[in-house]
Order: sequence, then structure tokens, then C-alpha cells
Amino acid sequence: MKVYINGRFLSQERSGVQYFASGIVPELMNLYPEAVLLSPKKIAHDSRLNHQKIGFLNGVLWEQISLPFFLLGKKDHLLINLCNSAPLFLTNNIVTIHDLAFEQKGKNWFKGDFKKWYQFLIPRICKSARLIFTVSSFSKKEIEKHYMINAERIKVIPNGILDIKTPETKNVEPAYLLITSINDPRKNANWILKNMDIISANGYKLVMIKNNSKVFRDINIEENANIQIKKYLSDEAYIELLKNASALLYPSEYEGFGIPILESLIVGTPVIASNLGVFQESFGTLPIYFEQGNKTSFEKAIQKIKDSKISVEDQQQLKERFNFKRSVQEMVKQIDALKI
Repeated sequence: MKVYINGRFLSQERSGVQYFASGIVPELMNLYPEAVLLSPKKIAHDSRLNHQKIGFLNGVLWEQISLPFFLLGKKDHLLINLCNSAPLFLTNNIVTIHDLAFEQKGKNWFKGDFKKWYQFLIPRICKSARLIFTVSSFSKKEIEKHYMINAERIKVIPNGILDIKTPETKNVEPAYLLITSINDPRKNANWILKNMDIISANGYKLVMIKNNSKVFRDINIEENANIQIKKYLSDEAYIELLKNASALLYPSEYEGFGIPILESLIVGTPVIASNLGVFQESFGTLPIYFEQGNKTSFEKAIQKIKDSKISVEDQQQLKERFNFKRSVQEMVKQIDALKI
């Protein structure tokens, strides 16, 4: 069986989905040395991997036309898709669905074309896939419920953490709270902005990171001396900002996992998170939780920051539990059990 990997993610801005693929692919190719990572031609060649550039299209058209055309007629092949999408007209697919945020009724989180496309695409590729991978038990139940898919076809492959070079010392002045991906509406940054008075009254400034994704509706932020907006950060600059924060704010309304929470805890920075079940499934009692939409609960959480400590032992346990090498071993176990 020849294994191919859908490398469209290499042309996309890195969010949690692309982060997962970036960690999985090298480990997967270690266990499948003959596997080929396929990508659009405009992508820079990665000499560390068995990387092949194909087709003349890009984006969705590359995935739906160039990729299946290349695989047409190839016998005994399997295509592994890691980022919420896959070619519609291939059946020897494994798909990875991270969450079903686009299916949440009454939520206007995405631009219309993106949401409609995913509502068309995702149920169809889930129905035809040989296996479905996802990153949490919460997302597994969501996929099973929404698309009436047998739970045996859905396998949980936990997220991992990329190598983090953590600054040795922590700069504690000025004290600030950090919130990421603020132009993704489900991250609930608008609610935080409405309660900026609580943050300021407790002696903190707010640093907000904005990504460049085109699928989310934008966010308007009024000028405020206690708010700083950052974008286009390198990995090193982001980790330094996270390490030096008094806490990470993660007030999401809906998530399939929550990679910034994992990153924050691993560098020893406290986390204030909304009380979503998926966070409690993944991170237990390590974050400080608050009730969504409850100002009193949020203020109490802010006041707990100074007493919150993430021990070295807790950090190490998280690294061992959320490990891309271990995740890929489980992935390969499930793939090898398939009868192609």
C-alpha cells in the first residue's frame, strides 16, 4: 500500500489545524518512509521530507482537481488528509476533522462561502472515508451525532506539541494578559473587550494577537491605552510573549481542543479558560475556569492568577500525554488495521 499525504496545509496560514499537520507529518513519514507528501507547486520544497509538488492549481481547486487527478489509476494507495478537508471523489481516504464549529446553529463565526462549502464537503468526505481521525472525545461525539457515523470509524488521535524553546527567565513587568486569534469570533475576544474594566481594575494590560485568516469575520477594536495588538509573530516571539504573560485568556465559545492552552501550560503560564467540557477533558484542573458570559465568575478567575502555579511535574506530564510521536503510533496502528 502506497501512502500519500495531502500537503495543501503547507500553503495555508498556520492555525491549530495546520499546527497539528506540521507535527504529525514528520513523525508519520518516519514510520512510513516511502510515504509521499503531495503539495501545490508554489510551495517551497522541503528536503527533510519525501515531498513531491504536483499540478498547476492552488487552494481548493488543487485539492479537488489536481490531487485526485494525480492519484487516478494508482493502485493500492491511501491518501491521508489532516486538515478538515479532502478530495470529494476519492474513496481511499482517511480524513481528520478537528471540530464542527461551522455546524453550530445560530453562530455567525465564518464568512458565508466558507461555511456553506464546509457544510457541503465535510459530511460527504466523512461518509466515504475509510477512517475519520479527530483530536478529542468531544469532537468524536460531535461527528458521530451530526453525521450519524458509527463510532468505530472515528478514532481519537490526540494533539501534540511542537518543540518549544522557552526563555529561561520570565519578565513580569508590565503585567499583561494574552489572548490569541482575536479575529476568530468563537474565541470570544469581543466579550473580553466588553469587560476590559475588570482586567484594568486588577492591574493588568491586555495583549491581543491577530492572525491573517480570511475565513473569519473581522473584529473592530477601539483605541485603548491598556490594549496592545500584535500580528505576524514568529514562533519564537509568540512563545516569549506567552512565557512573559501573567496568564493566557482563552474564553472560547466552542473548540475541538485548544492548542494555545497546551502551549501556555507547558511554558508554565497560567490559563483562564471558559468552562468548556473539551478543555476539562484535555487539561483537567490545571486551567482556571470561569462560567461563560458571567462577569462575576470571570473576575474571580482573574483574581486567582497570582496563586496559580503550573509545576514542572505538570508540564512534563502534559508533554508526555500530548506527544506527536505517540499520536502517530496510534494513527499507524489504526491505518495498518485497515484491509485495503
